[in-house]
Amino acid sequence: MNDADPPELRAAHFVVPRAPRPRRVVVALSGGVDSTVAAWLLKEAGHEVIGVSLRLAPDAHGPARAGRCCSVDDLGDARRMAGALGIPFHVVDARDRFVEAVVAPFAEAYRQGLTPIPCLACNHEIKLGDLLRTARSLGAALATGHYARKLWRGERAALARAADRARDQSYWLYGTPADDIADLELPLGELDKPLVRALARRAGLPVANKPDSQEICFVPDGDHARAVEELRGAGAPGELQDAQGVVLRRHDGVHRFTVGQRRGTGVSSAVAGERRYVVDVDGQSGRVVLGDARDLLVRRVRAAPLLLAQPINAWPPTVRVQVRARHAAQAARWQLIDDAIAIELEEPVRGVALGQAAVCYDGDVLLGGGILIERDGPWARSQRLAARAAD
Repeated sequence: MNDADPPELRAAHFVVPRAPRPRRVVVALSGGVDSTVAAWLLKEAGHEVIGVSLRLAPDAHGPARAGRCCSVDDLGDARRMAGALGIPFHVVDARDRFVEAVVAPFAEAYRQGLTPIPCLACNHEIKLGDLLRTARSLGAALATGHYARKLWRGERAALARAADRARDQSYWLYGTPADDIADLELPLGELDKPLVRALARRAGLPVANKPDSQEICFVPDGDHARAVEELRGAGAPGELQDAQGVVLRRHDGVHRFTVGQRRGTGVSSAVAGERRYVVDVDGQSGRVVLGDARDLLVRRVRAAPLLLAQPINAWPPTVRVQVRARHAAQAARWQLIDDAIAIELEEPVRGVALGQAAVCYDGDVLLGGGILIERDGPWARSQRLAARAAD
């Protein structure tokens, strides 16, 4: 069998290895195919499996649609999948905690001109934070349906990129300490998504063909600006300028813009044959600047606070750095500055937005990272000010 074989054929011949030391495992059941197959694999391996779902999202902003996670329907699916698997099931109401740790910081960051990733906070603070503590209180490990691998570097547990690079989710887990990784199980790390769906069909699980979650759970229609306004009120108006400082129009708030944006600025997207992008969002002055693609190039960034998945003395002088979820990691050198990491990329990267994460790897092994708080380039000054205003 190899990856080129049809997934149904691979699933039919797939053998779940028996656990040499079965243990109690809490599985974070989302109601989707990934977490359900993760629970099935663990049970087939001989572990004692307990399903737990987190009720996270408050009432959604905008009309609900397929593709969001953590909905009431997902909770119902999770309960049904636990029943199909014959495992205990519990729901933890974490809505207040979710608002405190994820939703409120998301809205405030956008109002400061930053571009936050709420799924990072959700993973760090709740799913691999609060839920791991819950699992430990039950004498259990925690398992999730993330596409990432767990491995060992000597006596130390580590996270690494998934075998299915198209699905790799290690970027979202960059702040997981090595001590927590030891109590984490990632059954899907060596599998690809077509095989996972085929295994679900083999096991007779009704979620085998359920669509993947793509939208932020509390912004199901994808309208970030409207969600921010409903959460924190209308933003302060400001000016939209070109790179020479000419005012193009007034705008209704910096939360409507992000670095790298081309569409939806309210002005022509091209001048003299060149496309124009948002190259700066200044949360203090309310200024938003449009420039060309050259203005988006960045070679030096700073991220903080630095969270370590591996001890700093295990980091090589040159690492590979990923500055957004869909960015191809690039070689870079680094140095510590107080609680921050300063990164110099070997090649410039386009469209670095503060509030995203800079995540460092040693080959496939996750080392750690932090939230981008500073970048170089022609608009560095206001980007630093915007970052400080959000602290």
